[in-house]
Amino acid sequence: MQNIDKILKVRIQEQLAPAKIVEVISEEAEDHDGDPILRIEVIFQAENNYLDPKKILGLPRCLHQPLHKEYNSQRYPVFSFMTPEEAEFATA
Repeated sequence: MQNIDKILKVRIQEQLAPAKIVEVISEEAEDHDGDPILRIEVIFQAENNYLDPKKILGLPRCLHQPLHKEYNSQRYPVFSFMTPEEAEFATA
């Protein structure tokens, strides 16, 4: 999934600017109903650790075409967002 993570990082960075996307980690999974999803963990830096909610709402739409075109993926993206400090704490 490393290659897809690079593409996702670029697209997410474009959508969430001026926030800086530090890292994107994706994993194919299934939701509670057994439907295919793509878990996308976004580690970001932003002023006051704030991301614009309107920009976040647009993420699935802006990622749909590249996911389908580049990877023939019909998985629905499910996001989680963390600051680098939160990510470090989560892995400790």
